[in-house]
Amino acid sequence: MTNAKHTPGPWRIGDAGNTVFGPKTDSPSPITVASIGATSRDLETKRANARLIAAGPELLAAAQLASALIESNAAYISGEQWAVDAAIKNRAAIKKATQP
Repeated sequence: MTNAKHTPGPWRIGDAGNTVFGPKTDSPSPITVASIGATSRDLETKRANARLIAAGPELLAAAQLASALIESNAAYISGEQWAVDAAIKNRAAIKKATQP
């Protein structure tokens, strides 16, 4: 597993549904991770994007855990196409999330 370079979680969605906040800091406000209001997208799309962004740290951790589980059981699932596909997709997602 890699060392996280992103804003650490847990992240949460603001009351309006289109801003993502990170953990509380020493200042009165939490870290603003992303504000999804800069474009002309409809509100539901902005809220869906905010939910996906807020779930990012947990999704990365789940992908890393799934990848480790698949790789540690490689001998038992050898030749299973679903396992090969899952391993490839997990590695690609982890790389996309962790490398610049």
